[in-house]
Amino acid sequence: MTHQLLYELEQFPKTSQISSLFKEMMLNFYPKIKSINSRIALDLGFLYIYRKLDNEDEKERLINFWKKNSPSKTIQLPMGEFFYRPYLDFVYLDKIMNGLFIEIALEQFTKFNKLSFIESCIILFDIERYFVVPLSEMDVKIIETIRDRIKNNLPYSNEILSTLLNVRSNYISRRLGYLRNNVYFRVTGTVNYAKIGLNLYLILINSSPKISEQIPEFFTSPYTRTIRRCPNQYFDYIISLTLPQDIEIKLGGYLEQLKHLGKIQDYYFDQVTSISHNIDFSYYVYSKRPSVLSATKPGFHIDWFKERILSMTDISTNGENSYHRFFFEGSPVKLSSLDLKVMTLYRRDLDSSVRTIAKQLSLSWDEANIHMTRVKPVLFPMILLYYMGLNQTTILFFKTISQSSLHSLETVLKRMPQTFSYALKGGGAIVTVDLMNGSHRLNDLICEVMPELRNAQFSLASKTRGIFRPIPYKFFDEETNKWFFPENFFLFKELK
Repeated sequence: MTHQLLYELEQFPKTSQISSLFKEMMLNFYPKIKSINSRIALDLGFLYIYRKLDNEDEKERLINFWKKNSPSKTIQLPMGEFFYRPYLDFVYLDKIMNGLFIEIALEQFTKFNKLSFIESCIILFDIERYFVVPLSEMDVKIIETIRDRIKNNLPYSNEILSTLLNVRSNYISRRLGYLRNNVYFRVTGTVNYAKIGLNLYLILINSSPKISEQIPEFFTSPYTRTIRRCPNQYFDYIISLTLPQDIEIKLGGYLEQLKHLGKIQDYYFDQVTSISHNIDFSYYVYSKRPSVLSATKPGFHIDWFKERILSMTDISTNGENSYHRFFFEGSPVKLSSLDLKVMTLYRRDLDSSVRTIAKQLSLSWDEANIHMTRVKPVLFPMILLYYMGLNQTTILFFKTISQSSLHSLETVLKRMPQTFSYALKGGGAIVTVDLMNGSHRLNDLICEVMPELRNAQFSLASKTRGIFRPIPYKFFDEETNKWFFPENFFLFKELK
């Protein structure tokens, strides 16, 4: 660690838990890892501190500091591109490894001497790629049953699942604990942004080669949800933003300015009007794994020939669309900043208890329950399965597509492991499909089954994680019930 970084860390308020944990980390943990690559050691040190934090604001403060001092980096490895983003990926991997990521990583690093950063990334690539948590047949049944209950607005307690699946209630509880801790399975709340006065936008950017690495800097904002890179594709980046409803004109002007200055070559942006989601286990193969780096792993191994036949049959018979669709619509409701802060935590996991939310925000149980009750109608329940085996994301972009064609496309993709479909205000759509492998075969499948869809842009993107960006409640004016965009962020920055 540099002297400047040490100085900055020591400037945290003495009352901050980060300050005391930093001293503990430097005394008890850093001496054990300083012999490995310095960049990796720095990030493992940050993760050590993050593990021990129990306050959400402190976690957010550390993540922001971590991101600033250890920025993301795209590494070209012999086996493919690796997106090094420790402030998100290390936290995520540690969660699905049940708090053992540091131990597993060090076990691999210490087998070698004086590893370079790229050599260290090769080890991280292997850990990320092969740490696949197997699902049992009962796990799949539990997930599918919960999803069916959610789609039909029905409750799904352990007792109800126990009755439906004919197993003991404590067994259901144990399996759900396994899924939550190891597979990062969540029933999350997708925000109906229209009801809190925000619009959701997707931006596709074709950047200039010399500027490509700088693109994330041009969209730094608390309103930025995700920035996904699509290397060597027509569009280099896909960015999602939630913005106040009166900011759209400024966003268009900002993108035109970037284009005029040569920062980007071309772009497309539009408002998302609805989102649909589907998960399916048709091609899931279960097998036990003896070790983390075993070559034999479970996952979604798709029979592409069988899928081609089935998809053609689905299209010809107008097969049932199994997607769960939500529409971003409605007039803004009256909420407080504290409501929005509760929403930030609660939406991550709609099965969170009142006790959990109350403890995280230092509220009484009654106070937490009141705020959770207020925000619940603004959230759409959705199952997310951040399964590590799904290591490729395919993106299909249509500048224009009819609703019937989009429905048919979703029908074709209904047996894919996890699919999201975004309908856009201007008549376009973006469909993302998470796969273990075979993205090119997915493209071939769509071309064969739906040859009329000739205007699709097909891309491969870096995958995103189950890390939920906070609702930017600090920029909400309770008196006017409106959002404001801070002057020092991207829409108001002076570009050169």
